Amino acid sequence: MVDTIIVGGGLTGGTLACALAEKGLEIAIIDQIDPHKSLISDGRSFALSRSSYNVFSKLGMWPSKVTPITSIYTSDGILPQWVEYHEKDVGGGPLGYVVDSAHLKTKILKKVLACKNIRLYAPTSIARLERTGGYTQIETLEGDRVQAPLCIAADGKFSTLRQWAKIPLIHWSYNQVAIVCNMAHTLPHENWAFEHFIPSGPLAFVPRLGNESGLVWSIEKDKADILLNLSEEEFAEEVQAIFGPSLGVLTLSSQRWSYPLNVCLPRRLIDNRLALVGDAAHIFHPVAGQGLNVGLRDVAALAEVLSDAFSLGLDLGSSTILKRYQKARRTDIIGMTLLTDGLVRVFSNQSRLLAHARSVGFGLTRRCPFLKNFMIRHAMGITGKVPYLARD
Repeated sequence: MVDTIIVGGGLTGGTLACALAEKGLEIAIIDQIDPHKSLISDGRSFALSRSSYNVFSKLGMWPSKVTPITSIYTSDGILPQWVEYHEKDVGGGPLGYVVDSAHLKTKILKKVLACKNIRLYAPTSIARLERTGGYTQIETLEGDRVQAPLCIAADGKFSTLRQWAKIPLIHWSYNQVAIVCNMAHTLPHENWAFEHFIPSGPLAFVPRLGNESGLVWSIEKDKADILLNLSEEEFAEEVQAIFGPSLGVLTLSSQRWSYPLNVCLPRRLIDNRLALVGDAAHIFHPVAGQGLNVGLRDVAALAEVLSDAFSLGLDLGSSTILKRYQKARRTDIIGMTLLTDGLVRVFSNQSRLLAHARSVGFGLTRRCPFLKNFMIRHAMGITGKVPYLARD
């Protein structure tokens, strides 16, 4: 018997396990990945917000190889409009940090393996979930059985636990694909991130170590298929033609990965002795690079709710406790979904009325320091009621 079972030991599941373990809870993690095998990069560069920095720093898990983002340049690909954000606008440090996904996963795994009150069942999968009035029981494919008052689904966008709980989904597709790769360039990025909103979809660069940046290009599927089949030189020329000379001459410095883009929102984040976090709880467009950051705010909120309940000797899987978590997270998740979806639709629509509205919006943001400050602080995850782990 443990205090909490977490299915999925990746970025959100592993971080949540460490956060709860530090408060004295006994945690079991069920994960499909062999912890003794080297992690292979999936091409993603995560842009971590200030709130995510706070979570990892407070847990002693901040990765060593990171690139700070000190400035962000956002532009309309059709209109001569732009907005710049700088760390001096907010204070307290960089606007964000960029880290390679494999490096971050390795850091989290080392912390998980070092925690004496975390039991790791891996590599394995769940064969059965039983939820009674007082506990949950997970049975693995190897026949191991683990009991706890609460089970947490951190098993990704295709969450098995969410499906077994029959939690209904709100979902739609953008008919877009995110092309992800790394690009070397002849000019230094000087810690700038760029996002260009063009009719075919947003194109973003985030700074990496050295003269290299991570590219995320969201584009219609048919066009993405063509781009992915170009030679390295031809692909770099296409990116260069759209992005321009800001970073000098661009060359492809990694393989290209692609990910279909859609929205997936469960109608609730909780069920009988079950809570959803991370990609199991929300999938939205990567236009603002906030997917993992929102997932880590799930972690901070759920860790706070469960730690408080544990210190008082309360039932961690009770509906009262779980409803506190759902209430704490709903506004942020729905708000980020509407924001990212709105950005995609507004900038992909070339009507004159929307073009005028975009022009006014860019101009207003540039000329209104209060609005500009609020927008960047919101993206950093440090506005409103912030859980302790994510708080400055």
